[in-house]
Amino acid sequence: MSSDAEKTVQRMDEALLDNCRRQGLFKSGDRVIAACSGGADSMALLLFLLRHRRTLEIEVLATHVNHGIRGETARRDADFVADFCRRNGVELFLYDAVQEGIEVPPHPSEDWARGLRYGWFDELAAREEAVIATAHTMSDQAETVLFRMARGTGLHGLTGIPPVRGNIVRPLLDTPRRDIERYIAEHDLAYVTDETNGDTAYARNRLRLEIWPELEGINPRAAEHIACTADILRRENAYLDALAAERLRSTGTGVDCEVLLAAPEALRPRMLRLLLDRLPTGRKDLGAVHLAALEQLAAGEGALSLPEGVEAVCRGGVLTLRMAETAPEETVLHRGENPYGAGYLVVSRSPMEGALALRCGAEQRLTARCWRREDRLTLPDGRGARSLKRLMAERGVRPENRRKIPVLCVDGVAAAAWGIGVDRSFLPEPSGEGIYYIIMRES
Repeated sequence: MSSDAEKTVQRMDEALLDNCRRQGLFKSGDRVIAACSGGADSMALLLFLLRHRRTLEIEVLATHVNHGIRGETARRDADFVADFCRRNGVELFLYDAVQEGIEVPPHPSEDWARGLRYGWFDELAAREEAVIATAHTMSDQAETVLFRMARGTGLHGLTGIPPVRGNIVRPLLDTPRRDIERYIAEHDLAYVTDETNGDTAYARNRLRLEIWPELEGINPRAAEHIACTADILRRENAYLDALAAERLRSTGTGVDCEVLLAAPEALRPRMLRLLLDRLPTGRKDLGAVHLAALEQLAAGEGALSLPEGVEAVCRGGVLTLRMAETAPEETVLHRGENPYGAGYLVVSRSPMEGALALRCGAEQRLTARCWRREDRLTLPDGRGARSLKRLMAERGVRPENRRKIPVLCVDGVAAAAWGIGVDRSFLPEPSGEGIYYIIMRES
């Protein structure tokens, strides 16, 4: 490597290390799992983390996701990543959608693939007590902002990709793609190319291949300026959210209508979004039209049905958001028929055809309730604890039907979910003692 090249690499390393410290991405002792597709960006990220793991005081691992879309090419990518990790002593977690029994749609969308990928990341991070590092760059940031503008978005959407979101961190977010390419070249680092990156049937590829060159023709620093704008808006968005939160009760999902309607127009939708965040479903599928309808409801009385089984009720000057009562919140189960939702649960100590079997002692309390965001099950497949939301999604349970599925609890702990499975801790023992057999039937 020439002296000029060494200086270039050193500057990039220093800039990335400074960004990690400034953003507080890692702390000493962190287990960091690099999401590695095998492409240039993710290989550069993995190499950077490996080169500086002692400086950052972290353990470096990796994960690769095969969505089940690209056949042999996807297997080639998985083998490439596995070979690199084997040669460099990196523990690798492979996720193959087909082997996991995921039904791949005939025409899978980018959103479907992203949902599958991030669902796995969340599960892996929880299981391994780690953070997931993704290889989003400054160029990805700028493209995301433009893409959201084209689709229509508010201030939150214009903030782009956050450097930290829960257990996800993005060390390369302030790095232009051209610098990544230079980093790859100077280290003579091999990578694979996803042939779908050139397929303009995907909207993001059209933006990258056709529109982005025109923007750079106007200003070569377009990505830097757009990413800087997103960073400014992110800080302003957080400040406005804080102002909105001050007007809400500290707990619960209700707001005084007088307080909501007296708030500045810019804060009212934020107050409602913050309340929605307190529900199990969050606010993902609720848009501006729903927020406007909620404000209108707050001016009077009545009820309103919203996506994901959410309903709003305005009574006595209080607007309350809650999950629709498609099933009771909790029902104590006894032997025999137990009314539940639109049907009933049959509970027996004797085997029944098609029944779910779980272990529950005579002195323990067996109940059924709707699923909650924090519910997790460790199924007998050895994959570790997984969120019930993800398990239902993998089995094709539509969002509007998820609250109809009873979660069976033993002394308040989620032990099983009908149609999903039984947690390993509550599987029947060979002795056959303390087993309940449960069937769900429609009325």
